[in-house]
Amino acid sequence: MTKRLATFTLTVASAASLLLFGSTAASAASPPHAITVTPADVSSPLDIVTTSTTMDEFLVSIVTNVDGYWSGVWDTDGLATPAVNYAFPLPGESVETLCSQTGLSDDVSAFYCPADDTIVVSQQFATRVWEGAIKANPDLTERYPTGDFSVAYVVAHEYAHSLQAELGWVTDTSLAYPGYKIELHADCWAGVWANSAYYAGILESGDVEEAVQTALDLGDYYVTDPTHHGTPAQRSGAFLTGYNSGLPEACEPYLTDVY
Repeated sequence: MTKRLATFTLTVASAASLLLFGSTAASAASPPHAITVTPADVSSPLDIVTTSTTMDEFLVSIVTNVDGYWSGVWDTDGLATPAVNYAFPLPGESVETLCSQTGLSDDVSAFYCPADDTIVVSQQFATRVWEGAIKANPDLTERYPTGDFSVAYVVAHEYAHSLQAELGWVTDTSLAYPGYKIELHADCWAGVWANSAYYAGILESGDVEEAVQTALDLGDYYVTDPTHHGTPAQRSGAFLTGYNSGLPEACEPYLTDVY
């Protein structure tokens, strides 16, 4: 179950945020406007997206589908139905969380806050991910075009963090595993959800490649940095492990193996 949080307009130029998805190297200047999503320019990864007329509706459709899939998995395993808050602020809007220095998100925010169980993805950030404008990978590896499923991957990754929190692996003060392992596991679970979307018949040609390219774009080589999320090869490989298997348990080695 998901629940929307209120947003409000910032009265300052920017607010610092905690970027669980990507790194500070990805925080370049934002474009001046958010993309408008219409049926004519969406290669729809989800049936409901064909009715989306704004980026907000697009993001809501994704998080709703992701939540529906994982709720089924949790129910099958005898676990309580997962619940998480979400907010998708417009450009210039913000949402207050307990996970940043100022308490406010900004236009380059994409994170899960375990302290108040909230997913935040700014629409400006989603626009730039869609356009392939967010880069943490210095190699600038461009194998495939980015697009709508790039954004779906981001949302599914952040939702996976909320599941990790439900399992006690992520709290507001500690992690049960090294940070990069938590991140790669979330990438893998994003791929597991993408597999379910494939078998539901709601992926289009090129969608998986868009996610792979975004995983490459957001990989980094800061292996000694506590914010390290995995190399480009590790991140794209983790997503594909989940996608190719379709099994949540196939992602466990990302937590438990030595690498």
